[in-house]
Amino acid sequence: MGLIAKQTIKGSIYSYLGAFIGFVNVALLMPQIFTTDEIGLTNLLIALSSIVGQFGCFGFTNVIVRFFPYFRDPEHKHNGFPFLLVAVGIVGSLVCTAGYFGARDYLVAQNLEKSKLFADYVFLLLPLIYITIFYLLSDIYNRMFYNSSFGLFVKEFLLRILNLIGIGLFYFGVLDFNGFIIYYVAAYGVPTVLLLILLIVQGNMSLKPSKKLLTREFVRAMCSVAFFGVISSFSGVFVNQIDRYFINHYCDLSATGVYSIAFYFGSMILLPGRSIIRISSTVITESFKSGDNDMVLKVYRKCTTNMLIIGVILFVLVWGNINNILKMLPPEYADGRLVILFIAISHLIQMAASVSGEIIQYSRYYRYHTLIMVMLIGLIFGFNVWLLPIYGITGAAVASMLSFLVYSVVRIAFVRLKFGFNPFCMKHLLVLFFGAVAYVLSWLIPDLGNLILDLAVRSAVICVVFTVPTLYFDLSEDMTAMYKKVIAKVFRKK
Repeated sequence: MGLIAKQTIKGSIYSYLGAFIGFVNVALLMPQIFTTDEIGLTNLLIALSSIVGQFGCFGFTNVIVRFFPYFRDPEHKHNGFPFLLVAVGIVGSLVCTAGYFGARDYLVAQNLEKSKLFADYVFLLLPLIYITIFYLLSDIYNRMFYNSSFGLFVKEFLLRILNLIGIGLFYFGVLDFNGFIIYYVAAYGVPTVLLLILLIVQGNMSLKPSKKLLTREFVRAMCSVAFFGVISSFSGVFVNQIDRYFINHYCDLSATGVYSIAFYFGSMILLPGRSIIRISSTVITESFKSGDNDMVLKVYRKCTTNMLIIGVILFVLVWGNINNILKMLPPEYADGRLVILFIAISHLIQMAASVSGEIIQYSRYYRYHTLIMVMLIGLIFGFNVWLLPIYGITGAAVASMLSFLVYSVVRIAFVRLKFGFNPFCMKHLLVLFFGAVAYVLSWLIPDLGNLILDLAVRSAVICVVFTVPTLYFDLSEDMTAMYKKVIAKVFRKK
């Protein structure tokens, strides 16, 4: 777990530095500078390009994680694996290009009246799709060298810096909105370019093909993983992004903008979980390859504990400060209050399920992971069609929460049934109890009148009330060890 802890710390630092900049961008600047339609446009473009781009990878992201350990050989340029990666990216881009031109007229016609801004800028989908395909492939490939933190640095931190610069250029009149949206798309390409440069500099990217390991049996196995992988990977991004499309379809681009800003606050809970999952998935894959199921169980248990603790305290911090969050936003975002709550619950549920999905996905039961993801698509689709027309953007958030609740329960139950792994114990109930106590005490604090003072005091109370008993009862070995290490360094310096 030392490697996981180290990469998680680095990844979390980048994630939260990026989250702070993202907070400035999304919460403080964009709602004040851009209209809800303009915010809706940026989010809808990213959502649709993410969905299509994931499909354009043809499930090869799963192939990378599952099969690259067999190709790993720096002396022989990893036996032609980088060539396969680039070839898949090019073919996927060509297929998505054909799909784009086939669907463009329909998208324009559907949005010409209620979401004209999207119809005007639909052409930007194509470059965003290319960027998404090659980012996904290069990021997953880079993770296989146990360097997940760099992908987080360029995506979570650097990209938000570039976005902040773009917002500033728009605010000071250097760019009009047309210039800003083109700059915005170009900025999304920077992480992909930097990842590819890193891989080239480290000698892990070569266009030299090789048939050394591409036996008929190996190719057949890779195609099988890719087939099921394209469904499961596409499903994963589909369920996380499709709500923007549904909201634009049933409401309009303005509602999409309000929902996107509210969604951002709820999604803060999941940020450190991404860092943990990114590096843990590599360890899980290597453990399955060597037949070390005990290591998989160890990773599963520790990840579950750490992710639940982090998820609970972040949930309490977000919902405990909900009034302060809404004070930061213009009045038209008041309808996002319950969106923040239900999205936060949705992400807390995913944190509690931890790496159960990765265990299924990278084991011999990967086909079942695909079926579970298809089930999740059905849940997302059904709940949105049912709830969104009735309750608007709140209905979309409830749809997400219910879908991920069922999905997480199925994942955990499947891992318990097939592997006998149970990551939960009584100390997890203590985590929930301490979280509840922290929230109640923060709720009892009266409004202090000053936004910054109230935010600071309320957050401090939550952190102290939750963290002290968590460390005292040693609910997380990793966190307790980290705390002792920090204390030892402080007293050593003194």
